[in-house]
Amino acid sequence: MRGVIVWINGAFGSGKTTTASLLAERLDGAKLFDPEYVGYMLMPFVESPTGDFQDLSLWRHLVIETMTGLARQYPHPWVAPMSLINATYRTEILDGIHQSGIRVHEFILTVPEDRLRARIDADEVDVKARQWRQDHVDQALATFATLTDATFIDGTPPAEQVAGAVLHRLAA
Repeated sequence: MRGVIVWINGAFGSGKTTTASLLAERLDGAKLFDPEYVGYMLMPFVESPTGDFQDLSLWRHLVIETMTGLARQYPHPWVAPMSLINATYRTEILDGIHQSGIRVHEFILTVPEDRLRARIDADEVDVKARQWRQDHVDQALATFATLTDATFIDGTPPAEQVAGAVLHRLAA
């Protein structure tokens, strides 16, 4: 598992961050890297016309370069929790990492829409992002429903069980 990226994808509210944190604790030598940090780095310098840093081609390029650089220079398993709900951007990023010779295992956490929306509404950590997350649930569900090249994990059980399911699939 050295130098491998485990990408935890899913709609906002699906439990990506919690699952990724638990996975990083349980996967020998794993490190957590949230590609959102790349967006935070860019935001003071580059304005996205849509307000979403994922719409910046520079963000997508830097995520590929950062993730592959981390995997090469610091060959741990890397766990990346990040919603890639735009199918084109998902392909661009994951294919870019693959083409660099780094293995990526993508897991998409699935949660029924009503539970996703309830989780988003109940989240008290980032209340400012609540409406934006709600506004993007339909796009996430539509994108993930069309994918045939991903590993889907039920995100409705407790996070410990979800992380266990990911570990089980990684070991298979």
